[in-house]
Amino acid sequence: MKSSTIQRLCTWSGILSVVVFFIGFIVSDFIPPPSPSLTLSQVVEHYREHAGGIRVGMVVTMISGMFFLPMVGVISAQLKRIPGISPALTYAQIATGAAGSLFFFLAPIIFLVAAYRPDRPPELTYLMNDFAWIMAVLPWPPAFMQCLIIAFAILSDSGSTPIFPRWLSFFNFWVAVGFIPGSLLPFFKSGPFAWNGIFVFWLAGSVFGIWFIVTTWMLLRAISTEEQIAGGPHRAE
Repeated sequence: MKSSTIQRLCTWSGILSVVVFFIGFIVSDFIPPPSPSLTLSQVVEHYREHAGGIRVGMVVTMISGMFFLPMVGVISAQLKRIPGISPALTYAQIATGAAGSLFFFLAPIIFLVAAYRPDRPPELTYLMNDFAWIMAVLPWPPAFMQCLIIAFAILSDSGSTPIFPRWLSFFNFWVAVGFIPGSLLPFFKSGPFAWNGIFVFWLAGSVFGIWFIVTTWMLLRAISTEEQIAGGPHRAE
């Protein structure tokens, strides 16, 4: 199979990741997210009523994480084409992408533990629900650093025909900034900074989805350019 074909498949894998991720949350009846201000009895009742859906949905969400990793590899493969780029940036992008992928797995597992025994003491389900939602929404630093690394790598491209357009670096800077409001989650149980609030969940979720769409578009364009430089789409590799 041609290198460009493999790269395209890995790129589209990222879009598949984000789609499967949100499908899992929808199946779990976690879209929109339940408020952190719900009482103990309300949270426990939700898990009892939707135990089956949560189990299925969170397994689906967990699976979404494996589709993100191939896209991380393609990003570094294309960054590596930047003339004179420091290998530290390409390796750091892989490391931060891999670290970020862990949260595709960890939060669903905690949700699954909470739904595994709906008849357990209510206080434990209440605790696990808090743990799962905070784990799902709060840990933005790996994604923040990944965006900064991509941005600095693009800015370092001084070639006459840049691998990625310069505006993509500034886009990644703004995406990184969009994750920061999540830091306020521990201080609010209602309002825009709660885990179901507009700044913490909806803004971060939108930024998350838009980043995948834009990055996929730019990667596919870069792969096509690489293919043309190598001799055209019909040249054997």
